Amino acid sequence: MKQLFLICMTTVCLPSFQTIQGQQVVPAQGAQMIPAQKMQMTLAQPDGIAFRELSFANALKMAKEENKLLFVDCFTTWCGPCRMLSKVVFKDSLVADYFNRHFVNLKMDMEKGEGVDIRKKYDVRGYPTLLFLNSSGEVVHRLLGADEASALLEKVKLGVESGGISGLRKRYEAGERDSAFVCGYINVLSAANREEEAGKVAADFLQGKEQKILEYEGYFSIFYRYIHDINSSAFLYVVNHKKEIADRFPQQASSLNRRILEDWISGSYTYLKVDESKHCTFDEQGLNAYVTRMKQMNVAEADMIGENLRLNRDGIMNQWDSFVKRGDKLLASHTILGDEEQLLQWVKWMNKACADMSLREKAAQWCEKACADLIKKNEEIKKNLPPGAIPAISMIDYKAQLLQVAEKLRKPMEQN
Repeated sequence: MKQLFLICMTTVCLPSFQTIQGQQVVPAQGAQMIPAQKMQMTLAQPDGIAFRELSFANALKMAKEENKLLFVDCFTTWCGPCRMLSKVVFKDSLVADYFNRHFVNLKMDMEKGEGVDIRKKYDVRGYPTLLFLNSSGEVVHRLLGADEASALLEKVKLGVESGGISGLRKRYEAGERDSAFVCGYINVLSAANREEEAGKVAADFLQGKEQKILEYEGYFSIFYRYIHDINSSAFLYVVNHKKEIADRFPQQASSLNRRILEDWISGSYTYLKVDESKHCTFDEQGLNAYVTRMKQMNVAEADMIGENLRLNRDGIMNQWDSFVKRGDKLLASHTILGDEEQLLQWVKWMNKACADMSLREKAAQWCEKACADLIKKNEEIKKNLPPGAIPAISMIDYKAQLLQVAEKLRKPMEQN
């Protein structure tokens, strides 16, 4: 099977939003057309992508006249990855040559002028978002985040030259199921930040071919990257054949266990609903049945997954005494349900909403113990490193953040 998998790091800036234990809770005049002669001088410049000084409407008109797509760099002034694209990637000669030959290029600040309306019209939620539109203003392809030049070109070509999302969707709905085509379609959806749709296509593709997940790395890669539906046949197959798959793909064995656990955790949030007014609906009976199902599937963390969801409910309902008791259980489980990332979410939540000083002190002690454990863990890692090796450094300084929150928990009156 021809493999089209894109494995690269993408940097994204997202506006702030409220989270509950890692789960998002929804709460919450362009310039005039420049003269043609001046435009040609702009296009002839070799210094990166030639962005035109046009209104959005005139840019669409120009795209139609030149029989090109319209590329819109949706940015904000505060977005670091946006600046990296502009100063580095868009200056790359291969990137510039491809974009200048194939697109009418436009930059739009999503917080100024007509960029505000464009942001709403095209549902731009993170930055940078790269839109590729036909002359009618329809989305052909979209990307979220900043990549290095080669990765960006690969994603753009895959999406645009294949007919874009709309073209690929039509072919898929018409029944085309060639392996290379479906893999390409899944990758285009993923690059456009349509992970849920990519997951559905991947699950449909693997249905009836589950055994190939164990036999072929390409099929396993499709599962690993895109399948998160705990009810899909592919997910259930992997859970039931986890040992064989770990033996077949040993490099992914440890991360596979975490990936599956994260999916079980995500599945539990079906039983906790929060509307825009923060009204909480909790299905205790459904959660109990879900925990029973996980135990039948030999999920060792089943009970703790149930406690994790109840902890979230307690926080939403400001039941902080119960929240802290469940937090103690989760921390004692020594699973990802009580790791530094989760703990940081809990204590920030308590700092914002819990007024009980005794419970705030308990949360501060959680922070200090976690920091001490992090120091011990890092010392053990250094001891076991081969001579001359440099330990990996986390991009998030949990120790500093936890200590900072601990101080705030103990001195709430000093906060702004």
